[in-house]
Amino acid sequence: MKNTPSYRLVVLVTALVTTVLPSHRLAAADEIPDAIQSQRGDYKVERQTLVAEAMQLTDSESAAFWPLYHQYRAEQEKLGDSIVKLVLEYADVYPNVPEARAKQMLKNYMALEKQFTAKRAAYLKKFAKILPAAKTLRLAQVENRLDLALRLQLASAIPLTPIEGKLTGSARMTTVKAEGVPGGIAVQTFELTATVTAIDAAARKLTLLSPDGIMQTFKVGPEAVNFDQIRVGDRLRIKATRQLVVSVADESQAPGDGGAQLVALAPEGAKPGGIMAETAQVTATVVAIDPDHHTATLRFDDGSTKTVAVRPDVDLSNRKAGDKVIIRVTEALALSIEER
Repeated sequence: MKNTPSYRLVVLVTALVTTVLPSHRLAAADEIPDAIQSQRGDYKVERQTLVAEAMQLTDSESAAFWPLYHQYRAEQEKLGDSIVKLVLEYADVYPNVPEARAKQMLKNYMALEKQFTAKRAAYLKKFAKILPAAKTLRLAQVENRLDLALRLQLASAIPLTPIEGKLTGSARMTTVKAEGVPGGIAVQTFELTATVTAIDAAARKLTLLSPDGIMQTFKVGPEAVNFDQIRVGDRLRIKATRQLVVSVADESQAPGDGGAQLVALAPEGAKPGGIMAETAQVTATVVAIDPDHHTATLRFDDGSTKTVAVRPDVDLSNRKAGDKVIIRVTEALALSIEER
């Protein structure tokens, strides 16, 4: 498999697109055009080998086919030059793509797509005059497959255009409860890795870019004492945890509302990072119990009420109006910077 022309073609295409646009931003940009031309030259040879193997042309067919095919590929290569130029332009501004540049690049891309399709259709008509219909159709299929392979590799190597939005990451939920005991603990964990694309030092704002191309700007509080060490291009790992604890207070317990905050910071001069945790607690009073629907209605200090479902394993006959329900929410945010 690894010695076949098709495998070597995929390797060449992958090398081509990763040369055009590395994972973050162009490096040694003055060397890239030469590298691209070298890769495209190898790609051109491998493509011709694949076409020859797939078409199985007779001597007489070959005599008429190859001059026309070389002419066709030369014209398509000119369009390829324009595509490479467009990709290089995109790489030069990524990840901060101004709206005006995006509009012009979209216009250029649509024009290239139209020219590419029109050029192929025109040449297939010419091939139909020198080849049997079955072989002309086969050529169209082979060319389509090769172009799709190139486009797929190109698309996978070029990151999506960043847009403003809300960052998302992986989330998971775990719950802990005791059989027959009201309430329980629910913990939700959210993790995200994002790259710093812009820093407003005066306003203490960071713009982060997620792997899926979503950008969001955050205000960084004074507790981040090493804010000035963060650089554009840094990859930040963010982990947020939200813990919800619900319990019914014993008669001897005196529940109190309020909040507490904990901040653990990296020492000044150390790598940016730390953890911030905040806990808020409120107490609600049971004002009604519906054993048929297994629900309880709670009233909070501000006068608002809410009817909540009670787990089926909890015996509501042991509960009554006037019971106190303690709801405690702890939110923690951990921030670390990956190795530069």
